[in-house]
Amino acid sequence: MYKRFVAFVEQSFQRKLLGFHILLVSLTTLFLFFYLTNNFRRITDFSLGENKRGITQTVEEYLTIYAQEKATSTWLQLAAAQDNLTVLGRTAQKVVDDYDVLAGDTAVYTLPLFQTQLVEERGAWTTAADAEVDALIPPPIADNADARELLTVSALLNLNMDAIFDADDNNTLIYFVGNADTPVTRAYPNVHLVEVLGDAVSFLFWRDFFPDNVAVWQRWYTDAALQARTPNPITVEAPYGDAAGQGTVMTMFYPLWDGRKNEFAGAVGLDLSLDKIIEDVLSIRVAETGFAFLVNSRGEAIAMPPQGYDLLGIEQTLIDHGGLSFNSGLMSAAGETAVQDLSATLQTQAEGIYQLHLTADDSSHLVAFASLPPLSNNQYEEDVWKIGIVVPEAEILQLITETETAVTDRSGQINAISIALVAAFLLIAMFVSAQFSNNVTRDLRNLSEAAQKVADKQYDTDLTIKSRDEIGQLGQTFNAMTQEIRAYTTNLEGLVAERTEDLQRANAEITHLNEKLKDENLRLSAELDVARQLQMMVLPPESETRAIPDLDIACYMEPADEVGGDYYDVLQVGDSTYLTIGDVTGHGLSSGVVMLMAQTAFLTLSQSGEYSIDHILASLNQVLYRNILRIHENKNMTLAVIQYDQEKFSIVGQHETVVICRKDGVVEVIDTIDLGLPVGLEEDITEFIGSQQFRLTPGDVMLLYTDGITEAENGNRQYFGMDKLTDLLVQYHDLDAKAIVDGIIKDVYAFIGTAPVYDDITMMVIKQK
Repeated sequence: MYKRFVAFVEQSFQRKLLGFHILLVSLTTLFLFFYLTNNFRRITDFSLGENKRGITQTVEEYLTIYAQEKATSTWLQLAAAQDNLTVLGRTAQKVVDDYDVLAGDTAVYTLPLFQTQLVEERGAWTTAADAEVDALIPPPIADNADARELLTVSALLNLNMDAIFDADDNNTLIYFVGNADTPVTRAYPNVHLVEVLGDAVSFLFWRDFFPDNVAVWQRWYTDAALQARTPNPITVEAPYGDAAGQGTVMTMFYPLWDGRKNEFAGAVGLDLSLDKIIEDVLSIRVAETGFAFLVNSRGEAIAMPPQGYDLLGIEQTLIDHGGLSFNSGLMSAAGETAVQDLSATLQTQAEGIYQLHLTADDSSHLVAFASLPPLSNNQYEEDVWKIGIVVPEAEILQLITETETAVTDRSGQINAISIALVAAFLLIAMFVSAQFSNNVTRDLRNLSEAAQKVADKQYDTDLTIKSRDEIGQLGQTFNAMTQEIRAYTTNLEGLVAERTEDLQRANAEITHLNEKLKDENLRLSAELDVARQLQMMVLPPESETRAIPDLDIACYMEPADEVGGDYYDVLQVGDSTYLTIGDVTGHGLSSGVVMLMAQTAFLTLSQSGEYSIDHILASLNQVLYRNILRIHENKNMTLAVIQYDQEKFSIVGQHETVVICRKDGVVEVIDTIDLGLPVGLEEDITEFIGSQQFRLTPGDVMLLYTDGITEAENGNRQYFGMDKLTDLLVQYHDLDAKAIVDGIIKDVYAFIGTAPVYDDITMMVIKQK
């Protein structure tokens, strides 16, 4: 490049003179420009850095104080509930201490306030639904005289149960429960426990709902060291979804002690609604997207908005314990290492600021946190709740960012003006020099340009030279020469021009057609790629299949074309798990569309509250039948639907044979030919739908597949076949589901070798844990 530039300048005296002036002005201007802008940038960067540190410190102090205030307001609600429970607990303890005297004075229980009128319902003794106070003797102790006496004496608590309940809007239920042998219940307000409990009405409260609590409370009353370390006997349970529809509830217990018999005498409980506390936490908004969360000592989220779960990567798990359902979402189990470190910091520090950097989206956040005073869990271990406030640093520093952007923009404007001035000076210098050199060398330049045109075969060039010296004579000679050349080439140029025009026209048409074909191919390829991505996106991810608690599930699907017609799904709805597998006739884009219709219809029906797989299959068939008519395609699909609940399976629908390998290697098959018709073939297949039930015990394996496996061909046109598939299942059945799938698929592709794959290959392995 440099050599070419030097050669260009040396070819003209005018260029040399012009280049000297431009170089002199440019060097001087650029030196001053860079010196001044560099100093300006350094001063600006220093000012912005100081402002950023000041704003960050102010925001951290504000967030820390804000978190402390929210922790205090949250604790006041919990402390008020504990105070109310303590009043009721001490009242109940006095009743226990004077039980013999109070039980002997039967006259007091004839007063309307202390009467307990019981009726028999569902094998239990209970008060009427319209009574002010709820009372319950469960069926196992319905004939126990001690239980009836205890329930009668507990009526003395009617004196203050309503006042204690009304003292706090967060209270949902307060109640007294007897000892382990006579766990009668007296509750306010009357929720009619015999109906709320349903089939659990026969459960004994301590044995079936809180089996570990009694032993811990006995240890508190008999262990002086434990009492000294934890003076307050109240324990709290993990928050859970209340069966009576009271939202998220936390239960507190105040245990009672029979000093005469030196044994556990029951407890008074308080069900506290956390909805207001959770609502207060979720209502915290800082900046644009900042949010707050509430966690316990283990790092389990008690209150967190959906964007918090998504940002921190916390997955919620439903846990059943003692007849109650708990949602558990551990920060320590998050995929991000930074979130795990945050969880460890919350467990070891009472309050502070944590710098959280998430690698998933390369974002930084400030987390301010503060602690509530400790509660005691049902093991008398400290449970210290933490309130955290998460704010993106980008939003905190938005003012600095905007200022920096404004400064940068202004600097750019100044630079642009400076560059424009330099360019203007250069243009003026170039103009003056060019005018001078133009007047001196005009005739030579015209002659040079005319000669170049002739060299380029422009023979119709006319040269006009005003000079009358030797250059003028040279110009006249040049004009005579070009006239002779023009006359010689006129005929030849006409013929060449005609042929060239024809060739250019044909070439343009070919180019246009080629571009149209290229665009069409790109469009079709993009549409098929989108369809394939949509198809693969709706298949259940591995995280969902792993969430099935007592089934080990692994799946595999590979379409023969860009878009396949095979379909499988795994859904957990309520207590049931639904497994589906199907195969649309043919393959390609239209089969993939039918597969997506089936998946969407099945997901909608299963989530709509319809739990009968017979009805689900019949309704899905009607939806698919009408959609296939609408798209004018001759398609249908085999489809099997399996419902699972506690080692029991029910299957409907016509598909490939279901293969079951028992733990001892014995193989069983289920023929689905009589369990339905292909979906989408007829509008109503209700009368053809049949069902079959079976069980899997731990270690048993069930294999679902499509005919792309059994009908896979090798280079010799031999089918893989059912026998090979069954033998492989027996061979691998001791492995986990993922290893079974990997082993079978590896053997299938080894069998196919280099032969083409004609059909989609799909497989699902379900192993009973």
